[in-house]
Amino acid sequence: MLSYQHAYHAGGFADVIKHLALIKILDYMIQKEKPMLYLDTHSGRGQYDLRDKYALKTKEAADGIEALWSVRSQLPEEFSSYIAAIQQYNPDGQLQYYPGSPALAMQRLREQDRLYFCERHPREFEHLQAFVGRHPRAHCANEDGYQQLTALLPPPERRGLIMIDPSYEVKNEYRQVTQMVKAAHRLFETGTYCIWYPIIDKRLHAQLLRGFETLDAPKQLRAEFHLNAKTPQGMDGCGLYLINAPYVLEQQLRHIFDHLLQVLHPKRSSYVIETIR
Repeated sequence: MLSYQHAYHAGGFADVIKHLALIKILDYMIQKEKPMLYLDTHSGRGQYDLRDKYALKTKEAADGIEALWSVRSQLPEEFSSYIAAIQQYNPDGQLQYYPGSPALAMQRLREQDRLYFCERHPREFEHLQAFVGRHPRAHCANEDGYQQLTALLPPPERRGLIMIDPSYEVKNEYRQVTQMVKAAHRLFETGTYCIWYPIIDKRLHAQLLRGFETLDAPKQLRAEFHLNAKTPQGMDGCGLYLINAPYVLEQQLRHIFDHLLQVLHPKRSSYVIETIR
């Protein structure tokens, strides 16, 4: 959707959940020396200024990273790598810049790894290109991320993390994302897939989960964080659907979500984490 700009939502609770999981997956995968591909189908800008007009208009970060940042010294070990990643962009301790998924991947991946970022929105793509700069292992494409799934997979590295984080502004996207994940998985069965989704409409949420249920993949994990009161943007929560996730991730997410319940939305939230098969 070319009207969508993630700058309005940067650092919100959905970003916190998505990026905590992303860092855990990347940190697990880089324990092996073998090279890997990181493919981000909906990259956004790469980094966000939480004091710009977009972030200040919605103030979503107040119920996300700002709430977490204010108690960062009290958080358990599971949060340390995430907080450290954000600290790199805010060395004075004053929270202003929030790293998106491209920034987090660029921080963590090594010389032997490859990064591929897709972003269709022209202005967002300009920001992304400027942020990535001449990074020797990263490529930015002003292309449809879904099409790049089938164009780039399987990667020559034979190892990879595919981050799929669409806007879902078009209702058809709930069906499209599961169709494209199926097509990608057929090409690259051993890849790790992390798909983010909002929980807004019960019917569309059920449709999305039914689509995932038809995936012919042996290792699937669903992790959802539910709010008991809608956000100003109409979200009841958000979820991550994972294929071939690290075996340690489920327990890590349980610990993380337990603490997020206390920090982000005390007495107003819950979560579901389950292994599908």
